[in-house]
Formats: sequence, structure tokens, C-alpha cells
Amino acid sequence: MNLATILYSIVPSGPPLNIKTTSRSASSLSFTWDPPEKDKQNGVIISYTACVSHSENGHCFQTFATNKREWVARHLTASTKYYVRILASTKVGHGNYSESRGFFTNEKAAEKAIAETSSTLTFSLQIPSKTIAYFYMVALKLKDGKEPTSSGSYENSEFVTYAEARKSTNSKPYIAAVVTSSGVDGKMFVLGDGRNTSDPTSRRRRSTSSNYYNGPLEPGSSYSIFQRIVLSDKVEYYSTDWSPASKTSEYAGSPSILIKTSSGDIKAKEGDLVNLLCSAEGEPPIIFNWEKDQKLLESFMEKDKPHRSSLLVVTVKDQTSFGKYTCHIRDRFESTTYTMSVLKDTRIDNPTSGTPDYKNDDGSEIYLVGIIILAILLIILVFILTYFICQNRRLKSKANVENKTQSRNISDDTYRYADEDGDNYQDVKNEQPTSTALERLEDEENADHIYSQLNDYVQEEETGM
Repeated sequence: MNLATILYSIVPSGPPLNIKTTSRSASSLSFTWDPPEKDKQNGVIISYTACVSHSENGHCFQTFATNKREWVARHLTASTKYYVRILASTKVGHGNYSESRGFFTNEKAAEKAIAETSSTLTFSLQIPSKTIAYFYMVALKLKDGKEPTSSGSYENSEFVTYAEARKSTNSKPYIAAVVTSSGVDGKMFVLGDGRNTSDPTSRRRRSTSSNYYNGPLEPGSSYSIFQRIVLSDKVEYYSTDWSPASKTSEYAGSPSILIKTSSGDIKAKEGDLVNLLCSAEGEPPIIFNWEKDQKLLESFMEKDKPHRSSLLVVTVKDQTSFGKYTCHIRDRFESTTYTMSVLKDTRIDNPTSGTPDYKNDDGSEIYLVGIIILAILLIILVFILTYFICQNRRLKSKANVENKTQSRNISDDTYRYADEDGDNYQDVKNEQPTSTALERLEDEENADHIYSQLNDYVQEEETGM
């Protein structure tokens, strides 16, 4: 027997077994392993050496020797696959490395919930950068402030359903939903929204159902979530870290009507289709019922948002379709009502203009419009009359000024000519009165009565001549 055979017989002839992770984070991996088979230890195992590499048989960029069967590799990169292999040593020497096992570090955790109600928590998710098949949203109700076990330490078979988690006396992580990379609405996920999702594999180990129920959360309770991310080969997976604890709000005592989302009073005419929407938040399950004049009506449920909504489609057939419609809302504990009305639309379509005319049953709006039109016409008429009166006064004023100026000019001319021609007048003071004789009547009787004084006597004092 040569020396090599002797040495081989006293060093471990078999590698360590069952390498697995007990904890993962975005920057570390915790490992445990079992010793070599008993008949291959060849003495007392005094130490183990762990090797971490980027490939299956690559260079060891981290090594660690320990006499325990556990080790933590630190300062790693998030969501990255690393390979680990272990060898055992006796006091004589070391044996061979085990086969490499590949493990992913975790992705960084989602942040604390950005919104909460008494039964839901809204998270902003970290969308995986790798090509993935789908991911599970895993939730856990926290008790007594205890930190959950590392997300990477759970096998998929250890997750339970929402119903199983509620029945369990111990808090267990449950699958709230399964989501494809394209199925995240704006990177937001609402835990407790009441939706059902189907497992893409259509197989479940723990249940005959392939649906996951994202059931309502408990009021005033703390929850944490992580994503179990399944890669495109549907064999390998990794997880995110657990999110910080987020707490739901206390129950408000009754369903809350979302006034801004719900419909108000609506005007309609006969033959119209009217959509009435009733939205509320509360402790699920939330149930809606519609009634008018004490008669139940059929409606549709809207489930695409964190709150619940019920849609009632009303066909306005006749006068009986107008009036009040009542939405009854009941959550897990309390109930409330919300009332809206369908009012008769009094607009009358004008076939010539294509615009609606408005008329009340008493015709008051038509009278009001007529009064407004008359008032406008009256104002226009007053304006026109005022304009013409002002124009007329202006023309008269201008004419008076011109007449006064002309009269003043004539008067001045008269006095001026009188002064210039004064020497042309003859003095008639001493002249005999001139008589005109009608020669054809000289011989007639009483002919002297037809003589007339041609030049009347004008007193000197009056004429000033």
C-alpha cells in the first residue's frame, strides 16, 4: 500500500451533504450543511471550508474555514446567483469539495405601505429586472411585534392560503396573489382587495384549487409582504426581503360612501339610458343592493379598484322611471344607504337650430327669456333716440350761431351804407308838396279829391335829416 492510499484512507473520502440556505437577504446568504456520510469521514472532522464563486466551478472569491456546519457569506449583490461548495477536513488533511449549489440573494424589499384603510394596504412594488415567469405576493400578519423568518428560507410548499392563515392559531405566510410582470397596475399592489387570481402552473400542492384569494385584512393589524419571484424556466426562484411592517387603520364603524366617485342627481328624458354608480369603502365583504319604490333592482359589481362600486343601468321608459334610487351598502359589520335621483330633463330640442330650448312646466323660463329680450330692445331704442336728440340739438345750435353771425354782418353793412350815402339825400323842408294830377280827370267834377299828398310830412326831430 503506497503513501497516497494511506493518506486517502485517513482524510474524508466523501464531501459534505445537503447544502442549503437558512436565511437570505439582499446582501448575504446563510448556509448550513451536513457532514459526509459516516463511513466516509475517516476519522474526526475538525473543520470545514466554504467556497463562494460566480459560476459552478469558478474561482472562489470568498472562502471561510469553520468548525461549525454553518456560514454567512456577506457583501453580496442583490438578486444575484452565487455558487457554494464545501469540503471537510480531518487532522490529516481535507477531502474533496462537494458539488456546487446555486442560490440567489434577495431583491430589495418593497417600502412601507403608501396608503391604508381598515382592510387594505397599498404597496409600491419593486418590479424584477430579470426575465421572469411570474411572482407570488406573500403576506404575513405580524403578532406581538415579532420579526418574520427570512423570506428566502421558505419553500414554496410551506405557503398556505388566505383561508388557512385565518384559521391557524399561529401566524403563517399565505399567498395573496400571483402576478405576471405585465399584471402590475402602475407598480402598485393592494393587499386585501378581495380579488382572486389563478396560478399560471394550474397546480397546487396544498389545495385542489388553483385560485388565490387576496382577502381583506384585519382592522388595526400589522402586515408585511414579500415577492417570491419565479424565473422564466419556472424552476429557479428568489425573493425580495420582507417589507417593513405596515398597519391597517381602525374600523370607522360603518361603510364610507365615496361621494366624488358615486353619481349625483342626473337629468334624463324618456328613452335615455342612465348609469348610476354607488361607491363605498368598508370592511369586506361589501354588498350592494338597489331599490326604487320598494322594488329591488339588478346591478353590476365593479372590482377593479381598492374600493367597491355597484353600477345600476336605468332605462327611462316613462314617468315611473323618474324619481329616487336608493343604494344599500353593507360591509362585514354595518350598513348604510345612499340616495340619488333621476330628474326629468325639461329641455326641448329645437329642430331648426339644433339647440335645446328650456321650458319649465309653468312656462316661467320662456317668460323670463321674453322679458330679457324686451329689456334689451328697449335699451337699444333708448340709445337710438338719445343719439338722434343729441344730433338734432347740435344741428340747431350750429344753425343759430350762423344766423346770429349773418344778422350781425347785415346790421353792420346797413349802418355803413347809410353813412356813406347821407350826402345824396335832398332837403325837402322848404319844398312844396308834390301833387299828382290825373290829367284825364282834370275836368271831372270833384276831381280835387283824388290828389294825394305824396310826400308826408315828417317831423325834423324824428328823421334827424
